[in-house]
Amino acid sequence: MKEKLRLTKIPPALYMMLILMCIYGLLVDNYFTVQNITNIFSQAAPLLVVACGQTLIVLLQGTDLSLGSIVSATSVLWIVLLNQGFMMGAAILIVLLITAVFGFLNGFIVAKGMIPAFIVTLGTQNIIKSIALLACDSKTVYFSHPIFRAIAKTKFLGLPYSVWIALACFGFTWIVLRRTRFGMKVTGLGGNSEALTLAGASVSKNTIKAFVYAAVMAGIGGLLLCCRIESGNPNSGTGFEFNAIAAVLLGGTSMREGRGGVGGTIFGVLLIQVLKSGLTQVGISSIFQNAIIGVVVLAAIIFDAFIKKHQEM
Repeated sequence: MKEKLRLTKIPPALYMMLILMCIYGLLVDNYFTVQNITNIFSQAAPLLVVACGQTLIVLLQGTDLSLGSIVSATSVLWIVLLNQGFMMGAAILIVLLITAVFGFLNGFIVAKGMIPAFIVTLGTQNIIKSIALLACDSKTVYFSHPIFRAIAKTKFLGLPYSVWIALACFGFTWIVLRRTRFGMKVTGLGGNSEALTLAGASVSKNTIKAFVYAAVMAGIGGLLLCCRIESGNPNSGTGFEFNAIAAVLLGGTSMREGRGGVGGTIFGVLLIQVLKSGLTQVGISSIFQNAIIGVVVLAAIIFDAFIKKHQEM
């Protein structure tokens, strides 16, 4: 019985990732090199930050579909502000404040309007994307500054600063969920909101806080992505919202019971990035990559459900 419990505590993403790495190791020359592993971590950094925020929303039994648009808008608005003469620190602060406003609006409408999160964020997704397109006149915008290359390329202990920033966001989110009243309330609201409400916790207040947190995390992810591509692109965050949801689910967080946490999310993110980079390395056309990623994600979720059902028998 104890062996079964230990097995179910390991996210399915970890099994899938190890299997994929073994397959790619056979198909790709020099796959297990330090440079290749570092590239996987570097490319996964923005998605890890976005998925950390999405974890809170999934724990609340919701999904935030606007996070990809927030990633795009952040990269564009940051570059536009710098081109307008704003100082680097001020531009970063303003952009993150704007993302907090996006999150507040999402959370306020969801909490006060009692409307499902995916409907609200589907609407705001398009609004935010339009803001990004208007801000850059639908074009990629550029600004030359050494900070972009420094964050994306400069290494500390073998990993780029962008990876360390992402790991810091992951660690901070873990502390928020495990060591703060807010985090415990988020988990509790997803598991049994009525009981927590009777205990005096405000559903609306904590829902709004969770959406603000997720939006700011998406903003930080957008800044990291902007550093990597050294430009602001209104479509750069397309798909981040779905990949973040997939990573959270692959990491073992449940959308129905308030179970799970950010600890498994990191394996979900790595699985998606290992899969994507490996498909490119073996020469699979981008036309087929999304379909293959969808099949693997679905297989991992079914495998996870099988393990849990086996445990209950």
